[in-house]
Amino acid sequence: MMIKSLVGLAFVALALAGSPKELKPPRQIDEFSAAMMMEDGLMRAAAPECRDGLGWVYFKGYCYMFTSYHVDFLRAEELCNQEGAYLADILTADEGNFIKSVLNVVNPKDGTDYWLGGLDFDKNKSLQWMTGAEMTYTDFVKGQPNGLPYLHMNYDNKFSWDTKNDANDKDNGFICKKKQG
Repeated sequence: MMIKSLVGLAFVALALAGSPKELKPPRQIDEFSAAMMMEDGLMRAAAPECRDGLGWVYFKGYCYMFTSYHVDFLRAEELCNQEGAYLADILTADEGNFIKSVLNVVNPKDGTDYWLGGLDFDKNKSLQWMTGAEMTYTDFVKGQPNGLPYLHMNYDNKFSWDTKNDANDKDNGFICKKKQG
């Protein structure tokens, strides 16, 4: 009788416990996270969202839009401005690695390079971010900058940076950036 009771209790315990849940990878939530989301019946921290339109990707307080439209530098900046954004500045290695990781997924693999918001106004090999932010982090291809005015990420060099003259190079997509809000 005692064994029947123990076996019965074991079956009840198993039934109440349900099937083992799959282990899920930990969420990577940054310091800007303030919202919660319902997932699998549990409230969990949620990353901030970019809600100003479809296609924006969030990273550490900013929203990014990656487009493979082939336009010259000035047109790329105009299109970003129409979205309330600007051609991206890359201020840290962490941000640069994030952008490269997205490009390695979304890039059409056709050799498209991507404009960034760096300019060499006087063509003296001293670039500046159009946002006014100091260019303390760089990821230049060897021998760059070379005195051409417009900064881009070069597909053939794993998206490291070099400078081009847009009059001669109009096969670039572009990256817009804006503060998440």
